[in-house]
Amino acid sequence: MGIAYAIPYIPPPPPVSPWRGFELSWTGWDGSEWELTRPSSGLFLMPGVRGLGLPQFERQSSTSPMVAGSRHRGSSTKDRDVFWPLYLYSDEGSTEFVEHNRAFLRSLDTDEEGTWTTQLPDGSTRTLRLRLTGAEDSLTHDPVRRGWIRYAFNLLADQPYWLGEPVRKSWSQGDMRNFFVTEEDRVTYGYADDVIYYLSPGGTLDSAVFTNDGDVPAYPIWTVIGETNSVNFGVGDRRVIVPFTIPAGYAVQLDTDPVNGQVLWYGQWNASKKALVNPIDRTAELNPSSAFVAIPRGQDRALSFQMTGTGTIIAEVRSRYRSAF
Repeated sequence: MGIAYAIPYIPPPPPVSPWRGFELSWTGWDGSEWELTRPSSGLFLMPGVRGLGLPQFERQSSTSPMVAGSRHRGSSTKDRDVFWPLYLYSDEGSTEFVEHNRAFLRSLDTDEEGTWTTQLPDGSTRTLRLRLTGAEDSLTHDPVRRGWIRYAFNLLADQPYWLGEPVRKSWSQGDMRNFFVTEEDRVTYGYADDVIYYLSPGGTLDSAVFTNDGDVPAYPIWTVIGETNSVNFGVGDRRVIVPFTIPAGYAVQLDTDPVNGQVLWYGQWNASKKALVNPIDRTAELNPSSAFVAIPRGQDRALSFQMTGTGTIIAEVRSRYRSAF
């Protein structure tokens, strides 16, 4: 009688579920970081969280005794109320629980803002700035002895929209060394992390396009790094003219969001941190007719600028969303 050998049956791996949740985290005003959806971290949000969905809106209208009904005049978005039912604990002992509890409470402040972050399954993130407005606790036990406590925090977002990740593009005249920018070039000249587009000396570029996939208009942040003798930039044919020269090693930054005051900052440029050092406000030198134009939602809008010198122009846009996901 012969013996037949066969490869044993190996069942296929179980299908991978297409469903995954988001992760929430908190960065306090003091810089401390906290996971809010991982119980193993020693604290986690419980059911009943508010602030992830749509904000509250207020309709603006006018009425007349001569006309039935009302006329719609638009709507405004109110600041966002946030509610965190939170469980905090420690398994290491009373002293560790007290330290853990104090450290988290220090991350919340009524005047200073922290950042609430949601990370979606595709890896993208949205953030919301929050300040503490109140808290509730109802003790049914000694939390120091038991090592756990339940909180109910009330927080407020003055600016109710969740912010997407910043998208940056850079344009440089430089010395036209090569198209592929090295890491040393990025640090030395302050180039952003995206592709560098070169301009010919005194040139102009009108083909740059930014897409706003947010729910409301988005406002660019412009940074111009010297050396430049003259520079102007804007959206479409509406431009802002910088009325002074920018020496090498210095920069100008203009946030065109009306909420942030349309302030023109000028100072030394820290290339590694991509930030101004000791900035000063030179808004008064701007032409009052300068246009601060938004990129409408769901639209591609061409950016335009012109520069003489060997500087770099950086445009940064953050889309704004009504919900965290």
